[in-house]
Amino acid sequence: MKEMYLKVEVEQNCGDWVDVFYRKGRNFTCPKNDAELVEIEDAEEKGAEKMCKVITDICHSDDGLVESAFDGYCTCAGIIGKFTPKEIIQRAEKLNVHVPAQGDVYRSKHTNNTIVVLSFNEKTRETRYVAHNYASREKEDYLNEHYYFTGENIDVSALVNKIG
Repeated sequence: MKEMYLKVEVEQNCGDWVDVFYRKGRNFTCPKNDAELVEIEDAEEKGAEKMCKVITDICHSDDGLVESAFDGYCTCAGIIGKFTPKEIIQRAEKLNVHVPAQGDVYRSKHTNNTIVVLSFNEKTRETRYVAHNYASREKEDYLNEHYYFTGENIDVSALVNKIG
């Protein structure tokens, strides 16, 4: 696939306006603080942040899901070596990785019992949750192995009021 870049020149017009010139002579004037006018550095930074999140999600996903999304590759080194950043981001979106959040309802794959997430620590990837008659703390891998996200999210303060 051929990579293409759009070459533009931006010059200060007067005050808060800039002139944007395309290579083939087309140009326009817009406000300097226009949200759609993105500096290259900003775009690169946003792309790097997105790529970092995607790689983190891949690392914490089930190996089988990763292999199916990335044509048999399941290591970060293999994926980065084989696919472009754009392909990695697109394929990782298909993994449908759900990061636990407060109030998320999960159902056991074995017993059909439900649990509610109280908190999730991004650094340790540890989830605190409450079930019908107990509370526990487990790693995200354990949660994904034994439970699945139902798509439901409840207000935890309402849950606490019911218990208390």
